Amino acid sequence: MINIDQSQIKRILIFKLCCIGDIVMMTPSISALRKKFPDAEITIVVNSWVKDITGYLGDVDRVIISDALYEKNTIGKISGAFGLIRELRKHSFDMVLLGHRNNVFGLITKLSGIKYRLGFCGTKFLNFCEEFREDIHESQRYLSVLKSIGIDNRDCIPELKRKFTQQEILSNAGIDPHKKVIGIFPFGGINPGTDMNIKRWEFVKFLELVKRIEVEHEDVSVLLFEGSEQSEKITDKHFGDNVKVLKIGTDLISACDIMLCNDTGAMHIAAAFGIPTLTIFGPTDPKLLAPLNPPGKNIHRIIRKNLECSPCYNTSNAIDRNNGKYWQGNKFICHMKTHDCMKLITVDEVFYELSSMIEVISK
Repeated sequence: MINIDQSQIKRILIFKLCCIGDIVMMTPSISALRKKFPDAEITIVVNSWVKDITGYLGDVDRVIISDALYEKNTIGKISGAFGLIRELRKHSFDMVLLGHRNNVFGLITKLSGIKYRLGFCGTKFLNFCEEFREDIHESQRYLSVLKSIGIDNRDCIPELKRKFTQQEILSNAGIDPHKKVIGIFPFGGINPGTDMNIKRWEFVKFLELVKRIEVEHEDVSVLLFEGSEQSEKITDKHFGDNVKVLKIGTDLISACDIMLCNDTGAMHIAAAFGIPTLTIFGPTDPKLLAPLNPPGKNIHRIIRKNLECSPCYNTSNAIDRNNGKYWQGNKFICHMKTHDCMKLITVDEVFYELSSMIEVISK
């Protein structure tokens, strides 16, 4: 553990290209760097897929958008990598926090002339690192890297900065601001280069749940969110006045009183705004990814089946795309061929838990 002279650090780079949930879970680390180096300019480099979330990062001063490393052909990636290096060198960064375990990204930070390069051990070209622990929450993992420069911060609750009040957002969207608002996002799991729709609970069950909420909770408004992918559109829009089908957006998420979804970016966004979440987990591990409850509170809940084969998506399987047991190209598959971790979860279970949460926020 080495302490760095604060006066040497004037420009800090956060290198985390993707994805939304990961970037949100890095916010405690970004805040810790801000506290340690209050006068430094903090820049984050991300790809265009997640650029919208950067406007809600309270401790970030500048954003660099780069899709260069997600080019499909090798020549494009190499050319893009050198272009990114040239861009980073222009800013003369003193320190970088690398959020990826990727040797190429490590090399890019070195060739960019950054003196202090922080990340996980095992990633080449770094000079300050900490072990990647598989047994701790993702937010805590990123924070652990900062121990290598003498920062030991225990505040690991992610936080995003609001732009508008709940009433402003709801009024602008034509939603009754006097009713409790339940946000439901039945999709997610698709990111650049990765298809993880195995994380989705069955869409027909989400629809059945929404219609049940209409009948038994007439005093709430439901925002049923569509995603940006073609597979995330909702064609059946035969709902009552208390249900609105809307394209998902960060501001709309921030206006909800409860967020129900699969393990996806919407869950992390909602939790970072302090919104209670109900998340359906299957192949991923809630101990590592579920929202952390603030001290003394229990606002985040999960539903999952304790099957012997679940969770199957872990840090080892996630990084080994050549393992045909779990991967078909860029698609993570159920190696049991059943998807029971999600299919065995019933509408009754989810409705019961959600009703309990609605009762809590209605008091």
